[in-house]
Amino acid sequence: MKRVFALLASFIALIACDRFFDISDQVGESTVWMSFIPSNDYDTTFFCLQATTPLAGPTNPVLTRDEKVEVMVNGRSLALEKSARSVPDKIQFYSTGYTFAPGDLVEVVATVPGTGSVSSSCTVPEPFPACNWNVRLARRSEDENIVFLDIDYADSGEAGYYGAAVIEYSETDSQFGIADPETGELYWGDPVHSTTEQALYPCSMSDSDALSAAGETPVSVSPGYYNTMSGGRNENVQIWCDVPGQTPAGGRRQVTLAARVSQPGVTEYHYVEPDYEYHHRAVRSCKYRIVFYRFSESCYKYLKAQYNSSYSDFSELGLAPASFVYTNVKGGAGVCGSYTVLSTDWFELSP
Repeated sequence: MKRVFALLASFIALIACDRFFDISDQVGESTVWMSFIPSNDYDTTFFCLQATTPLAGPTNPVLTRDEKVEVMVNGRSLALEKSARSVPDKIQFYSTGYTFAPGDLVEVVATVPGTGSVSSSCTVPEPFPACNWNVRLARRSEDENIVFLDIDYADSGEAGYYGAAVIEYSETDSQFGIADPETGELYWGDPVHSTTEQALYPCSMSDSDALSAAGETPVSVSPGYYNTMSGGRNENVQIWCDVPGQTPAGGRRQVTLAARVSQPGVTEYHYVEPDYEYHHRAVRSCKYRIVFYRFSESCYKYLKAQYNSSYSDFSELGLAPASFVYTNVKGGAGVCGSYTVLSTDWFELSP
C-alpha cells in the first residue's frame, strides 16, 4: 500500500511540475546558472557560472570559455579574477577581494555565447539589529548538552530576514596506543593536535527527545531553516523571517534557537582484537561565539527554497528537483543575494 501511495505521489508531482514549471517546453534546453553572494563575511567573494543539465537532451552541457561577466557596485565596475577553481567548459569561478558594505547595490550581468545574457541584482543589507542575547546550557546525556540561544530585539515593523549560529572552536590533542596482550606493555604513538571551527548542529522543534531531556518544551523553540549555502561555519546557521504586521506585544521579537554541543574534556576508549588491544585518548577544549546574520530578501528566499528542496516529501521520493527552487536571475537560474554578519567575542560554556 505504501508503494502505491508513493507512486501516486510521484505521478501527482510530475503533473504539478509540468503545469507550474512548464517542463514540456524546457526538457531539451540547457540554461545558465549563476551564484553571487557578496558579504562582509569573507575576504574573497566568488562568482560562479555554470551550464545546467536539462531534463532531456545533452547530459554534459558545455559552458564555453568566451563568456563575459561584469559586476557593478554602486554603478562602478568591479575587477574580477578568473579562479583556479574553474573547470574548463563546465563551471567558471571568478573572485574579488572587494570589501562589501551595507547599502552597496550589486548588479551582475553575464553573457554566454549561444545562450544569451543572464542578470540579477541585490543590495547588501544592514547588520543584525541591536539585541540582547543569552546562552543557556542544559545536560542531555553524559556526552552531549543542548545549548539554547535566546535573542531579543526591537521589531522594525518591516520584513526582516535573519539568522544566527553558535560557533564552536575546538582544539583536540589525541593519541593512539597499542597494548601487547601477553606482556600488557602499552606503546603510544605520537600525539596529534587538530582544530575545527563550525556552527553547532541545530535541534528542530521535532527533536522532542533532546529538548525534553534538556528541560524545554519543543513549542518554545523556533525551528527556522538550516542554511545550506556553504560548508564550514555557515553550514548550520538557522534562519527566520519577521512578517510585517505581526509585531508582538511590547514591540520586541523573542527568538530561541537550540543546538547540540559535545562535552569537552578527556575521552578514553579501547577495543580488543585477537592480537592487540587498542587505546585512544583525546583531550578536547572548546570556546564559542555567536554570529548574527541579516540576509537580503533574495538570499533568504533562495536558502529557504534550497532547504525545502532537500528536506521535502519530494526529496524522499527522489524528486527533489521537482520541488520549488527560488531564483532572481533573469534569463537563467541561481541567485544574486547578500548577507552581513556580526560576531561576539569568544566565550566559554559551563553547565
